[in-house]
Amino acid sequence: MFDKIFSFFSCQPIQSIDRIILGIGNPGKKYAGTRHNLGFAVVDSLAKDWNISFNQEKFKSLIAFYQFENKNVLLVKPLTYVNLSGEAAKKMLDYFHLDNQSLLIVVDDISLPVGKNRLRLKGSSGGHNGLKSIIKHLDSECFTRLKMGIGKNKDQDLISYVLSRFSEEEVPIVNNAIMSAKEMCQHWLCQE
Repeated sequence: MFDKIFSFFSCQPIQSIDRIILGIGNPGKKYAGTRHNLGFAVVDSLAKDWNISFNQEKFKSLIAFYQFENKNVLLVKPLTYVNLSGEAAKKMLDYFHLDNQSLLIVVDDISLPVGKNRLRLKGSSGGHNGLKSIIKHLDSECFTRLKMGIGKNKDQDLISYVLSRFSEEEVPIVNNAIMSAKEMCQHWLCQE
């Protein structure tokens, strides 16, 4: 198995992955910057801070490897689109023989106001199709999720709303929320 991991990462050999941070979102420029892609925005920003890039494609995902506080971390952007995010999550956990506690999902949440983040160790999908898919594939609601508020718009249907971009007034609030989310991710990585 170690040979597979070595060839999979074109860098120094590693013996394992300790933690996975998976941002939920939709691939492609069409969806960049939308409310539904807040998970992608967080892992993209972490990758930028860590000076790494999503230059590998594996497990139906774009991935990037980093060593943080002596932990081997995989940043993940599934290519499955939001509704099938569980396929990627399950493949990675199985491949690296990890339990659900090694996984952090970063996801948008309409029940929280824009800019509000909430870390949960378990829970229902809250109606989010990406979380529904992960719960289904892992056969469990017990995994950590970092929910990021995108607010709710009663004047717009749900699909149009989550695929819309943040307003000019919301952008600085969202940028602060991304900064806070990165700190929360790093704090989670430091936990045993």
